[in-house]
Amino acid sequence: MFEIGSSLREARMRQKLDLSQVEQATHIRGRYLGALEDERFDLLPGPAYAKGFLRTYAEYLGLDGQRFVDEYNSRFAPTEEPPPAPPVRFRRRRLARDPRLVVLPVALILALLGWRLASTRGHHTAFRPPPSHTASTTAPPTSTRTVTTTPATARLVLTATRGPCWISVRLGSKTGAFLYEKTLEPGQSARFAATRLWIRIGAPWNLDATLNGKATPLPGSTGNVIVTTSGVRTG
Repeated sequence: MFEIGSSLREARMRQKLDLSQVEQATHIRGRYLGALEDERFDLLPGPAYAKGFLRTYAEYLGLDGQRFVDEYNSRFAPTEEPPPAPPVRFRRRRLARDPRLVVLPVALILALLGWRLASTRGHHTAFRPPPSHTASTTAPPTSTRTVTTTPATARLVLTATRGPCWISVRLGSKTGAFLYEKTLEPGQSARFAATRLWIRIGAPWNLDATLNGKATPLPGSTGNVIVTTSGVRTG
């Protein structure tokens, strides 16, 4: 076992770097870097961020990032994520029928029948055929409408172009099935295809993204996004 925080701090000091220089290079906020060196992981947004920041910081200093993540998992990471809240069930309220709503239409029908019989009693109406006319043979103009179809699967490609970026991908939501977790180095890409994806991104400003072959923007700050066939939104 080795000390995570002191190992990071000693490696940084050997290279004569201050936290502001590391922040500018890794795009990790200085207060988070300080929390890593002090092993104050409770100050980070969550376990996934802690592992991503640890890997990025350690590899920037030339250390084995996976070793730091493994040490964090063995000593600090929670054993399991909290279960999702149970669904809330409710019973629909039945609307009571007002008897007057049934009686009123029946009374109207009877009144109309009585009036019809009274107006036609004792009278004979001659039937006259409608005047003949020539039917128009001109067909109505047809219109052509372009139908745009939405693809059934969201095909997402993430490429690190401006620096490293840690990503964690799950199917559907943050409690969905785990699909992928890695720090993409510059030039590396990751491809996904699903109807809905939940992604936690550590440094979105370092990524370029395409959805179904078209460039799509990502949020400007660290956070979560939902990817569907209609686009990318914060989640």
